[in-house]
Amino acid sequence: MKLLRWNNEKCLQDDSFLLRVSIAFYRINMKKGRAVVLILLMQIGTPYIGWSQACCSAGTPLLSSLELPSTSAGTLQLALTYEYNTLHDVLAGSSTLNDDSRRRTTHSLLLETSYGFTASFSASILLAMVQQERSIRPSLEGTESFLKTRGLGDAIVLLKYNLIQANIINQIDLSVGAGVKIPLGRSNLTADGILLPADMQPGTGAWDGILWGYVSQGFVPAPPLNVFASVSYRYTGSNARFGNNQEGYTFGNELVANVGAGFRTDASLDFSLVLRFRQTTSDRFAGSDIPNTGGLWLSAVPGVNVKVLDNLAVRVSGQIPLYRNLDGTQLTTSYTASATVFYTMNLFEEKMQ
Repeated sequence: MKLLRWNNEKCLQDDSFLLRVSIAFYRINMKKGRAVVLILLMQIGTPYIGWSQACCSAGTPLLSSLELPSTSAGTLQLALTYEYNTLHDVLAGSSTLNDDSRRRTTHSLLLETSYGFTASFSASILLAMVQQERSIRPSLEGTESFLKTRGLGDAIVLLKYNLIQANIINQIDLSVGAGVKIPLGRSNLTADGILLPADMQPGTGAWDGILWGYVSQGFVPAPPLNVFASVSYRYTGSNARFGNNQEGYTFGNELVANVGAGFRTDASLDFSLVLRFRQTTSDRFAGSDIPNTGGLWLSAVPGVNVKVLDNLAVRVSGQIPLYRNLDGTQLTTSYTASATVFYTMNLFEEKMQ
């Protein structure tokens, strides 16, 4: 396998012959040419049909990484997260296939910052660094291929409005928000002059619109319980992936909904359990749906929170698939594990001191 270097940052290796043929045909700006590539992909065989997309987005699913609710006036909140996402499962619809020819791993470092300007308005910024690794072991005799990409991911800027702010007596919090996903990450990495698949790029190359909502209800002190729900929707833009003279590539629109509860103890340990629903529509290219992209996922996200200081906490959590129903045949997440450090600072109090 030939090792390549890209700007002394990217470690890339040759992809499969199928990738090269697919990209070559996609460069043809004719409907006839696009029809040929779809026929070619379907004729090569089922084990390769689902390999075009694995996470249903480039980099890391940013909507699932939004952690912080609205922030009170003068308060700065930081959440630094490391997430490990391993993709070993191959599904055809909701059925798991016995196929271990391809594996994917995503390492994500996410920084979310939230600041409250007033009692009603706050803003959040989410930044990401992404490293993706993919290995393919052919079922027939052949050389295993390995591909690694690394870089700055896309960012989210979200403006939030607090409709109802929780207090000791009324422990209801209700917020809505809207924002954009900014294409900071590269979406044009190549190996041997061949454009890498869209889902292996650090970024999507497109501006997206985002809607967000959050509600929570506390019951402290008895019971020491807090229930919450959040919903995020991302309307994706198009990326001129094969040049301005080509029709754009568009990732599927994404919906993420969370329902969960947190349980407080007298010790420094708190516990949480979240049910996460994620749904994406099919990716599109040149006005047509791309096969084997899109689907729905239902996962459980248990977590343990450790209060280190009054303004510093650490959480360890994981994501366990409960139900998945994907469009066509796809490689998908087996599980994720993450660790988050939360820090809170009241800037008004800091100035008074």
